[in-house]
Amino acid sequence: MGRAIAHLGQLEAAPSRGVVLPDGRSAFLVRVHGRVSAFINRCPHQRVPLNRPEGSFLEAGGELIQCGMHGALFLPESGECVFGPCQGRFLEPVAISIDTEGNIHLAGE
Repeated sequence: MGRAIAHLGQLEAAPSRGVVLPDGRSAFLVRVHGRVSAFINRCPHQRVPLNRPEGSFLEAGGELIQCGMHGALFLPESGECVFGPCQGRFLEPVAISIDTEGNIHLAGE
């Protein structure tokens, strides 16, 4: 496996975090109901980063991804927008794998 982009432990205190991929693209990880998902940090509506100024990617209830620019809501399982101006569109997924030590890698690396 290649270099880890994060560790599961980093998603315990704060269930979402931004990461920089080896190719320099900005992405983020979310952990909802024990499942970790990763997406490119770009809203399909205005192509802006999703995170709010404090760095969070989840709405207050911690169940959905929320765009900090205009409040669109996305399912963490699929990245589908379920509320807002980009409803029906999807975040760009990043395939990840988690090793036995909790390190999160890009899938295939």
